[in-house]
Amino acid sequence: MRTHPTPDCSLVFPPHPAWVRAAREIVRTLLLASRRTDLTDTAVALTSEAVTNAVNACGAKDCDIPVALFAEWTETGQLRVLVHDGAAGLPVRREKVSPEDESGRGLMLIASDADAWGVCAHGPGPGKATWFELGRASKSPVGCTDCDTLRDARRTAVADGDPEKITDATIAVRQHFRSAHILPAAAK
Repeated sequence: MRTHPTPDCSLVFPPHPAWVRAAREIVRTLLLASRRTDLTDTAVALTSEAVTNAVNACGAKDCDIPVALFAEWTETGQLRVLVHDGAAGLPVRREKVSPEDESGRGLMLIASDADAWGVCAHGPGPGKATWFELGRASKSPVGCTDCDTLRDARRTAVADGDPEKITDATIAVRQHFRSAHILPAAAK
């Protein structure tokens, strides 16, 4: 008996920026149909980043191979989103991005917000797949109002779409969690 949501979906589309919105909406719809709307904000934001990276990679490499998006549920009930593009080469994860930079935050956001993620370059032809998973058991201690407040601030930043605010809010969540929950637990 399956105890997790079962709908899966896929979308194959030309490597054009107009398709980023459709990719976000298909993931949003999957989560709504699966009754896992708790993952929506993060899943939609990370899908947008992964698809934008794929479209940009294709544009930079003059690649017209369609981009493919797959969203599925793992056996443990996590959402897995995989975005495949046909552009040669692997993406580079930038560790630092200045406020003046207009791009370069995609993999940084995926790495910071996903429970697991990676890039695979397996297969007979060019291209790669960027994937991420969401939905592990809560990482924040139940009842920590600071965690809730910081997480809400991050959701607001994602909704506003300001990359600098998203980065700042993500860093604030991680710093709080480390200083309030990881370091004190390690000292015991």
